[in-house]
Amino acid sequence: MNEISNDLIESLKTMGLAEYEAKVYSTLVLFERAEVKKIYEYLNVPKPSVYQSLKSLMDKGLVMRVSSKPAIYRAIPPKIALRHLIEIHENAEKSALRELKNLEKINKESEVSDIIWTLFGENNVEHSIEELILKSETSMKLILPTEYLKYLSFVDNKDLSIELLMFGTDLTLSNQYQLNNLKVHNGYGIDVSDFGILSKYLLDLPLPPKQYSKFIFVLIDNEEFMYVPPYPGKTKSGITSKNPYMIGLMKILFSAIWEHTPDVI
Repeated sequence: MNEISNDLIESLKTMGLAEYEAKVYSTLVLFERAEVKKIYEYLNVPKPSVYQSLKSLMDKGLVMRVSSKPAIYRAIPPKIALRHLIEIHENAEKSALRELKNLEKINKESEVSDIIWTLFGENNVEHSIEELILKSETSMKLILPTEYLKYLSFVDNKDLSIELLMFGTDLTLSNQYQLNNLKVHNGYGIDVSDFGILSKYLLDLPLPPKQYSKFIFVLIDNEEFMYVPPYPGKTKSGITSKNPYMIGLMKILFSAIWEHTPDVI
């Protein structure tokens, strides 16, 4: 079976076909049309598996029987077949998303909001950023390093009220991500000495200046937040919570920082 590559079979499996289905469909594309005997002899697989695969492929609209006696099958052209598979996936995605959102609502009603969870590891931090941005419905307050600005592409509601403190002066963000209500401040312009009595304590923090640009903070809808401090280390770690007290505290801290950084115009 040299003509049919493993890469092709794995790709078709990723798109939703079982292994024998992928092999039978590929064989029919190779031969254009074939009897069952020709298929299972070429593939060297059990005859019942070929019959079962042909039936499921016909149910999916990827194969059709063009003769009854003898039974001869042919593959739907690949371009059409792959479009069918994509449509099946899209319909399944919509159905699954609808059902999962219903489960989320049930979970939200019973969720305890005062728990503070920990985040540990780069992947968990990135997944948490993505999740919060996708969940946001009315507003977001963000402090993001440059390498994390790409997550703005996950904003579904382009009219969302967004306050972003970044470390730079990229003027293309609104157009790049089509965000209509994005306000941006430049974190490099913060004046720590302007914080009054707190200035002394801020200046005494054991944090190299270059690390400030690693600060990560996301607050959505004034209901849920995540925070990853900018301290150097091999592994990122932080916290996330819906705790009302923590939300209030984080809003105050963000507002104080926001007011002491210049607009990006």
